[in-house]
Amino acid sequence: MVVVAELEIPANAFDLGRLSQVTEGIHIELERVVPIGTDGVMPFFWATGPDTESFDAFEQAVRGDDVVEELTAVARVDHRVLYHVVWSDTAANLTAVLVASEATILEAYGDDPWRFRLRFADHRGLREFHNYCLDHDVAFRVERIYTLDEEQDAKYNFDLTPEQRSALTLAVEHGYFGVPREVSLQEIADELGISQQAASERVRRGAETVLQSVLLSQSASDLD
Repeated sequence: MVVVAELEIPANAFDLGRLSQVTEGIHIELERVVPIGTDGVMPFFWATGPDTESFDAFEQAVRGDDVVEELTAVARVDHRVLYHVVWSDTAANLTAVLVASEATILEAYGDDPWRFRLRFADHRGLREFHNYCLDHDVAFRVERIYTLDEEQDAKYNFDLTPEQRSALTLAVEHGYFGVPREVSLQEIADELGISQQAASERVRRGAETVLQSVLLSQSASDLD
């Protein structure tokens, strides 16, 4: 069964993380999902910085590092630059671990520490990743481990209580959020058999929970 692991890894434990520390004010995140072995490891990343001088200093420092063969600025958008990097044969530690454990990087971003979301074909792959990290002295902290089925269930549950879900579903179905509003809060309360105040709290808190889950999810762009 496919397993997803969310981890924290110190920046100095892997090549891209260490390079992200060479220039103050530069924040890095991987650009997209890149299966290990198709185009190297971590070949594209976005860098966000305060000004042109910061990017110039960053590029100079990165190109002068032994672990990098080539660094190319692919696109520049406002204060963000998309880079393509070719790692040299000297690149090791986490890079070697990811290749050996056949992990897929779903998401990675950070300053220090970095946060990774990795997908493994099964628990065996995750165990191999853990063992390789031990062998290569790569420290990490596990935040969460779950299967795709568990992720799918959580995605549509939004951590709502049953009472909040009932109230919010009723409000949506009857047009409470419509313009103009098609049902009053008192009518929702009457159908649920609760007070208007209780209905208000369930609808408000339920709506806030859903909006936070959708709009303020823990993605790289949100945390930038």
